[in-house]
Formats: sequence, C-alpha cells, structure tokens
Amino acid sequence: MHPRLILFIIIFVSFCNLTGADADSTKSYLWGLIQFSPKQDIDYERGYRKDRILHRREFHEPIKFLPAEVRYGVFIYGGGGTDGDKMKSDWMRYEDDVSSYDGGAITARFGHQLDIDFVKTNLFYTLLRASWLDMQTGLNFRYSNLFVPGEIDRIETWGSVNPSWDPGKMFFSPRVFNLGISHTTMLQWFEFWYIDLRYTWGYAYSKFYLDTKKELLSTPTAFGPSMSFSIGPRFIIGERKNSNTSKGKSNRFSFGIDLRYAYTKFNDINDPDDLTPIKQFHLQDFGIHFTFSVFYGGRLTIGDRAKEYYYRKDFISAFEYFETFLNDYPNHTNRKRAEEFLALSKEKIPIQLYDEGIEFEKQGMLSKSIARFLDALRKADNEMRQLIQYKLDHIAILKIEKADLLSAHGNAAQAVELMEKISHYSTAARDKIPIYKARQILQEGEKALHFGFYSKSLTLFDEALHKDSSLKFEVSTLRYQVATHLVVMANKISDHSELRAAIQLLVDASEMTGGLGEKNEKVLNELLIKFNSDQDREMTSRIDQRMDLVRQRAIIKESTSSLIVGMTIPDIQSLLGQPKDIIQKKDKEGLSIQLWIYPLEDGGEMYLSFKDYILFKIEKDA
Repeated sequence: MHPRLILFIIIFVSFCNLTGADADSTKSYLWGLIQFSPKQDIDYERGYRKDRILHRREFHEPIKFLPAEVRYGVFIYGGGGTDGDKMKSDWMRYEDDVSSYDGGAITARFGHQLDIDFVKTNLFYTLLRASWLDMQTGLNFRYSNLFVPGEIDRIETWGSVNPSWDPGKMFFSPRVFNLGISHTTMLQWFEFWYIDLRYTWGYAYSKFYLDTKKELLSTPTAFGPSMSFSIGPRFIIGERKNSNTSKGKSNRFSFGIDLRYAYTKFNDINDPDDLTPIKQFHLQDFGIHFTFSVFYGGRLTIGDRAKEYYYRKDFISAFEYFETFLNDYPNHTNRKRAEEFLALSKEKIPIQLYDEGIEFEKQGMLSKSIARFLDALRKADNEMRQLIQYKLDHIAILKIEKADLLSAHGNAAQAVELMEKISHYSTAARDKIPIYKARQILQEGEKALHFGFYSKSLTLFDEALHKDSSLKFEVSTLRYQVATHLVVMANKISDHSELRAAIQLLVDASEMTGGLGEKNEKVLNELLIKFNSDQDREMTSRIDQRMDLVRQRAIIKESTSSLIVGMTIPDIQSLLGQPKDIIQKKDKEGLSIQLWIYPLEDGGEMYLSFKDYILFKIEKDA
C-alpha cells in the first residue's frame, strides 16, 4: 500500500476516535462501535452484546433510492519518486526513447474535483424484494482539474527527436471528465450516522495540454478506464437518536467526509497534430471530499423496537411487535430472523410472567402476583407449568391458613369469599369451600340463638350438620343451649297457647339433642302438668261460653214474636239484649242508620235496621 494512503487512513481513524452517544450509561468510541460499560444497569437477554455489534439494525427499512449524491474536494496526484516528491517513473510511457516527465513540482499536482452520483437504486430490493445490505447502484459523473499546471521543462529534448513535439512552452494539466457506474454500500449501526463505502468504474476523457497562455488545447486527447474507492462517515441531518419506527416515505439528507483513491489509465492518446511523444499515462490520486446526499428509507421499523424489547426481557411486547412487523413487512430480508425471535419470545413469555409474579409477591401485591402466575400457567409448557403450579399451590396453602383463622374467629363468610377467589387455580381451596360454608351456616345459627330466634337457629344447625357431618359435636352443644333457653323461657309463660308452643319446642329439642339434662327434664315435666291443668280449665270455660250462647239464642227466639216496627233501641235492648254486631252510618240528611245483628238458635242470623234510633225493618237469613 502506498505510504500516503496509509497516512490518510491513520488520520481518518484518529479523526473517528470521537465519543459517540451514550447507550445505557456506556462510554462509546468510534461512533459507538467500541463501547465500555463500567456497570451494566439492565439485565439483558443473552446475546445482546453480539447483536449490538453484528445485527444492530437488521430489521430497518432498506434504503431504496438515492436521487443524488454530490461530492466536492481536493486531491493530489501520487506515486512518488526516489526523492519522495516525484511521480513514479513508469506512470507515463512514450513513443520514442525520450526523457521522462516527472510531473513537475509538488504544487503542480494539487487539484479539485466534483463528483456526482445520481438515480442510485437498491437493485436487490428492486429486483428481488430483498436487501441483505443497503447497496445502491447508479450513474456517476466526475470532473477534475489541477490548480497549478506543471510545466513540461524537457520540451526541447523532445523537439530534438521530433520537431513537432516542440511547439513552444507547454504545460501538463489533465482536465478529466469521467462517466461510469457507482456502487455504494451503506453500513449503519446508529440512527444518526453511517459509514459509506463506494466503488466506481467508468470511462474517462481528458485534454491535458495547456499552451503558454494557459489555454487548453483541443488536442491531444486521452481516453481510458477509471476506477475509484472511497470511505467515510455520513451524518443524517435532523435524525433523532430514537428514530421513527413507522413506514416513513419522506426523503432524508446526510452530509459527511470521504477519503478517496482513484486510478485512471489513459491508454488511448488521440494526437492528430503529433504534438506529444506521450502514448500512455496513468493517473492515481488521493483526495478528501465533502459530501451531501439525499436518500429514501433506512429508518428503524417496529421489528427493531421488538428486538429491543426482546433483549430487555419484555417478551410479551416483543412477541406483539414481531407479529406486527411480519405482517407489515412480509418480504423483509430478515423475515426468518424475525420468525425466530417471535418463536423465542413466545417460549419465554411464561418465564417473564413468572418473574414478574415473583416481584409482585416480594412487594406484597399478591393479587397482581397471582394474575401473573395464572397468565404464565396458560402459556407455559409442561415443565414450566409444573413449576408455576407449585408456586400457586404454595400461595393457596397460605390463603387456606388465613381462611382457617377467619373461620375459627367467627368469620366463615370471609373465609368462603377468600376460597372462592383462589378456587379457579387451587383444588384444595375448592375442597375447603363446602366446609367453610357449613361453618358459615353454623355461625348464622349461633347469631339466631343469640337474638332469641330458637326455631330458626335449630333449622340452621340442621342444615350445617347436613353439609358437614364433622360438626356433630358442635351442633349437639348448640342444640343443648337452645333447649336450656327454651326451658327457662317456658317456665315463665302463662298464656296457654304460648305454653303449648314452648313445650313442643322442648320436646323437639330433647329429641334432637338426645336429652335436656336431668334438671331441664324435670322442668319440662312440671310444664306438662301445668299445661294439662290449664287445658282442663280452658275446656270448662269453653263449655260455659257455649251454654251462654245457647241461652241467648233461646231468648231471641222467644222474643222474636214481640218485635214490631217502630220500637226504639232501648226497647230492643231490654227485650233481646246486646247484639252480636252493630254496623253504623249516616244518610244524606245526617240521620243515624244502624244495623243490629243477632244470632238465631238454628244457626242463622236476624238483622234489625234502625233509622234515627227507631226500628223500621226486620230481616232473617235463609
């Protein structure tokens, strides 16, 4: 490699040793290609570092089109002689054996150059709908010229061989026009800059003689192939660190600087006037260009966002984003890689959910923790499902212990509610629900007993025992308490009907509890004796009431014949006594209207109607 090319590369690398954008508290060099992190704040998924180096933007949109790319810069013809400032001796060939032209002074080899690429297209993407690299191919035009032409100081020597080669003082100043094909590879690791690698090949045309007036002669002319290499960074104008992930269609701009090497072989010299012995010359130049370009595409896609989520272990988001990416870019070159990431994300979602559940559990947010475990259980394979189920069973055991305490302290209803919340993932919780429900009914029976609803409490005790036979001892104890309360209550009752109900409850309680105890059984016997005595007195009273009714009916029957319309109320009272019922109202004139009802001996009734306290109608029912 030429010493000057090595020097340019060293300068370029030194120039590139700049601090790039920080990434997760890292120090970056060479625009992020080299990164050092004293402390890794994020626990990335395995393979993150390798991906950042080799596959940083693998899901970005391809750069589809570059309308134009303009370069302008300076160059120097190189080759070097024995003294370090001359061209190589074989860079120019002659028709005859004449003295060689050494290219002139060093100042005569500096020039400027305009280089334009246009309509550059990503051929792979255009033809195959794929883009393994952002490679653009298009047309290239290049123009170059020296600032100060070098004088051909051996012209007299040439004239001695051929007089026409000595027309006077001449200057060597190749003005080159080149038209060819340009091929560019764009290597981009970060959103705001990329490396541009460029190769061109074409055909050049040159006029290379100036006369004493520094005017370019139309002849001689030269033709030949040319090629060039260039490398340099490009900075995207207005691009933010986190680029838009949507399908942007607008154009973007970039500017940068290139180091360039070019080589042109002018093998065909057209010299109709025979002005020069030169039959070939080869130009190689080294230059630096300032560039400006317009291009379409290259933005990050939702696939790049998905991969970022993946390496940050948010596999749920990664899975959703990769699905969207595959739908939006069905022909993307790296579709297979996206499908692999999609499968890996799906596989690791249960692990993420399980880890999140553990974190929520540590923070005391148990409901959120259980929700994460259940989501993980639905998505996990057999081995992972077993681990998650063990964790859920452990949580269920803690919940059941809490429910046991609630039930033991009289809060069986809360215990049932707690078990119902976890029954969808715990068989043990489902088995506990009937037990706690029986205990809940038993506690409701205890409340009924406390407030004196003895019949209701006994019914609830029966229902609780039916649901859970293990409550037999507790139910028997509570039934005995009911019996005891009933004995005390019955001993204070004087009303015959209430006494009968109390005795019946005591008998039932005795049967249900298997006995009331010796003392309470004695009280029950005394109540039975009292009830029988009261029952005899009640029967005697009923007989007396019946005889009085019969006597009244006989009196009414005997007195009915003496009743006449026009009698007054006092007359009727003295004759028949008080009626069974009296109905009163007033007529439109405000006079009292009364209906007196008397029972008859045969079971019928007699109706006496009074107006203004005077009997005016006598009726009997059939």
